[in-house]
Amino acid sequence: MHYRVPTFCNPRSWAPLVGCLAAVFCALPALAEDASQPAILQVFEARWDTIDDRMADVFVAGYGRLWLPPPARADSGNLSVGYDVFDRFDLGSPRNETLYGTENGLKQLVRQAHTAGLRVNTDFIANHNGFSDSRTFDSQGTSDPADDVYWNESGGYPGFLSTLAPTDDPNGVGDPDGDYHPLGWSGQEYERLAGLIDIAQEKNLQFIRNPVNAGDALNIPPGQSGIFSRGPTNTPDPNNARFYPDHGLGGTTVWDPALGANVTLYDFNTETPLSGDAYAENATGLLVRNLRWMIQEVGVDGFRFDAARHFPRWVLNYLDQGAYLAKQEPLLDGSPDHVYSFIETGGDTDQFVASFIRKDIADNNPTQLGGNRDALDFNLFFALRDNLQENGLLNDWRNIKNRSVDIVDDGLANNGTQGVAFAQSHDDGPAELNDLAHAYLLMRPGQALVYLNAKEFGEDRPFPQDGRPDALGGVYGDAVTTLVNLRNTHGRGNYLDRTPVADEKELLIYEREKSALVVLNNRGDIGYDARTVQTAFTPGTPLVELTGNAADPSIDQLGELPEVLIVKSDGTVDVRAPRNRGSDGARHDHGYLIYGVAAPQGEMRLANTNGQALAERLPGSAPILGQGGPGGPSDDYYNGVSRLTDITVIRDDAFQLRVETTAATLPGGIRDAHADGDRAQFKIDGGLDANSSGAVDHVAAGSVAYGFEDFTETHSPGYVWQGGANIGTGNGLFVQTIDATQLAEGRHYLEGRVYRHRDAATGGDGGPAVFTDFRQVVYVDRLAPESRVESFDPYAVDPSNPNNRDIIVESVDGTAERVHVFVDFPAALDDQAYLDRAAAGEGLAGDFDHDRFAFGVSGVTNGNHVITVLTIEPTGTHNLQRLSGYAPETQIGLGIGDANADGLYTVSDLVGFGGFEPVLRSQNAVFRATLDATGDGLIDARDLIPLGAALAAGDASAAVLAEYDAMLLRRADLDQDGDADTDDLLALIANFGSGVWDFDLNVDGATGPADSRVFVTQLLGAVPGDYNLDGAVDAADYTVWRSSVSRGDRLADGDFDGDVDEQDLQVWVSNFGSERPERWNAITATPEPSVLPITAVLLASTGAVPRPKTTGRFGLKII
Repeated sequence: MHYRVPTFCNPRSWAPLVGCLAAVFCALPALAEDASQPAILQVFEARWDTIDDRMADVFVAGYGRLWLPPPARADSGNLSVGYDVFDRFDLGSPRNETLYGTENGLKQLVRQAHTAGLRVNTDFIANHNGFSDSRTFDSQGTSDPADDVYWNESGGYPGFLSTLAPTDDPNGVGDPDGDYHPLGWSGQEYERLAGLIDIAQEKNLQFIRNPVNAGDALNIPPGQSGIFSRGPTNTPDPNNARFYPDHGLGGTTVWDPALGANVTLYDFNTETPLSGDAYAENATGLLVRNLRWMIQEVGVDGFRFDAARHFPRWVLNYLDQGAYLAKQEPLLDGSPDHVYSFIETGGDTDQFVASFIRKDIADNNPTQLGGNRDALDFNLFFALRDNLQENGLLNDWRNIKNRSVDIVDDGLANNGTQGVAFAQSHDDGPAELNDLAHAYLLMRPGQALVYLNAKEFGEDRPFPQDGRPDALGGVYGDAVTTLVNLRNTHGRGNYLDRTPVADEKELLIYEREKSALVVLNNRGDIGYDARTVQTAFTPGTPLVELTGNAADPSIDQLGELPEVLIVKSDGTVDVRAPRNRGSDGARHDHGYLIYGVAAPQGEMRLANTNGQALAERLPGSAPILGQGGPGGPSDDYYNGVSRLTDITVIRDDAFQLRVETTAATLPGGIRDAHADGDRAQFKIDGGLDANSSGAVDHVAAGSVAYGFEDFTETHSPGYVWQGGANIGTGNGLFVQTIDATQLAEGRHYLEGRVYRHRDAATGGDGGPAVFTDFRQVVYVDRLAPESRVESFDPYAVDPSNPNNRDIIVESVDGTAERVHVFVDFPAALDDQAYLDRAAAGEGLAGDFDHDRFAFGVSGVTNGNHVITVLTIEPTGTHNLQRLSGYAPETQIGLGIGDANADGLYTVSDLVGFGGFEPVLRSQNAVFRATLDATGDGLIDARDLIPLGAALAAGDASAAVLAEYDAMLLRRADLDQDGDADTDDLLALIANFGSGVWDFDLNVDGATGPADSRVFVTQLLGAVPGDYNLDGAVDAADYTVWRSSVSRGDRLADGDFDGDVDEQDLQVWVSNFGSERPERWNAITATPEPSVLPITAVLLASTGAVPRPKTTGRFGLKII
């Protein structure tokens, strides 16, 4: 069968979206001086929220990039690691999570990593989908084959054709294998790797693969039947538009030299994701679109391409299209921030592995597309595994030190221009001398990674392989984190092999020029090997042992390893390379020492603006061996999931970042003035303007100081060059006041850096930067946490039942640790009452998604419900929010007025237990959603009139309406004499200014003329100008007005402005002859503006008409 090289539907269309926060380290060109990029941490077997929480540990350890497992939905279920891909655009959703969590959880993890100054790569699977194929079927739980559902009937993998019938093929040809290679094909680009169905990237079957609009002739054929509890796939869904770029944003046309053609790159629209434009494409097009979506929508910074040797090399060129200019947020200096990926090839010739590497992006020519992909250094890995065995006789450093793929591009195997070094991975276990392998890798130039298996999903999973349990410190020690830190502080300077020729099999000694001397010994017996080696260090320079091995009695049991070396006049030093067993014969696997120039000594403190230390902490855990055991999680679990780092709490608007150094005294009392430090800088969150200079101070991409700020408040180093000599005291102080109001609530990442003095012009040795980093994590907690009710919808598992609902609460600022939900609780309940209930576990909402919590409610009635949300931060800071007016349509009760929700309007709903009048008089000590007519979460006088309108609109009986009338009059009987009349109005006027509940009829917290308006027009239903309240505006009211003017009693205040004057006479004139209509108080009373819209609507529906007044409603007193 012949295939064509793919062309995309819109052949050269792509879509970048706004990239993520710029971070410190760009993985592009090598510097003139060999440099070690901050180590990559591969984290598997942990939930996204666990990694998010442990970002504090990742930051403190000094890693610069994360490699995460495949995030998409897996074919074999939600316990899969993810290499058997089912749906590339399904990253998990609430109550249907992947092994790791949800799409929102991954996005939050990425945001947190960017805040900490790290980059994030995920695995990307371009070779295959899952294990299921046309032979796969679902028996539906029966033995009858007639109801079996086969894979192809379900639609197969989302976005892919399991088969293509000629009738579904626009060309009328069809393809029985759809987008895949046939079962049984051989060859590494065609075979089914580990039984996973192999994508035929070369096929060109053009369809809309995430269909949006039903009926589009280009839609991929949809599935007809669900399978394995999943619905049919490839069915149209308007929400699929978010998986497409928005061509309306315009595109960027660039020249792609790999294709020899111009291509146009389009962006995803993150502001309005459903603006995406669906188009037809082939399977390769879907892969490229998914890659760009991961960058622009999810925010990742690159990928690890799985099984790259198993698909054609040209596919990578198309993936480069998807990655190019996808991150649109530039670096701090304005240069592009390019996606960086690395490739899994397995072992082969160096040239074969190097053929996957592409590094041809030219920032000075952005209109030419290039790639920025590297390769995992498998040949170096195999060399380490085979030559660092327990039996030292088989080990040979000569088989290791030039085995890196790094050698291919320029003939130098150790200058870090290409290759990602690793000692173990999820696929392959490590060398026997694993610590030694990591010491070798982590001090080399270039890229290197450390692998952590967090064991969150169990101890006995056969895949993935175990990792380094000490990758973040914890119960298994700090050997690796020490090396990761040394890589950062001393990982500069050219790689110089200093091994004596006669010792090259068993010893490897290399120098990072003028920074560090790495001493490695692969022998498995006891003792050490003493050698004199040449260095580039200045004679007289003290070199301190940096790993702690020389001072560790379990390694140097006889005190034979020096902690400090002094460079001799000829530049040589005498070293002792420890073997991998102690004098007691026990293997310690620490046959390495690293000597280097000393870095400054001191600490970073956080203080208030008076210099007093900030003491409040969110303490980290301290897991211990033996904590786990049978019947529960293992020690490895606690070690993998527990955050170790203490987090300092910031509550004030400003705080001090203080770095304090002391005169550097090395072991043996040796003073090293250069290690006192000659300058310091600080950084917050990967690079913010935190000293108010108007911009970040150091922005050169790839520089040591990228993203750092200068101390502008106090900068007093220990080493001070003046008059041709160092006049410093040795002690240093660096202080900067940080404006916490410019930092969002939640975690932030602070780094203080003090540099060793090296400037040759001021007495230094001219070596590369060496420094000490002080890292702390803070939690800004100045404001109360905010939440909102995102939805109040029927249970997702039973959407047809409107009476049982989930309240989904979103933590708006992302700081909630717990949320408690209380439904229809009264307003009079104080904060402490809620806190007490929460402490007892009442109302606790379950985790729903990142920053979202769910609380289920059954038996929801019609009415206006109030939801009280208590949000609690990790610090204990809380916020109580009373959120009202939630009026879902249910099948229980008639709504407003049907107090007991029994489906009837009765007198009991007004005056019975739980009826309106007793609830009203409880003064919000009781709440009923069925009585909150205004939807404000309160039951008060403002609900009276809309309540009557609801009763009238609901055809309440005459008895109910009569009782409603009587209830209004009882509320108006302010002197409690049994009548509602002018005496009550005078009593109200006499209490102006009091704010007492009885007289505060408009519920504004005060008593005044506005309450008179409510009394007259709403409670009594009188027309303004009816000054004697007899139901009609007539001559008798003029007499009342005259008397009121003469007495000054404000009884005739018809315009309710607080006095009686000519304007009130005009009110009488304007309304003369008006009468109160029948059932005024339920239908035609003039409401306050706050309830007018509701009442007007209800009144319009009643069709009520006024009729002449009646008498006998209440007693009148003529004044």
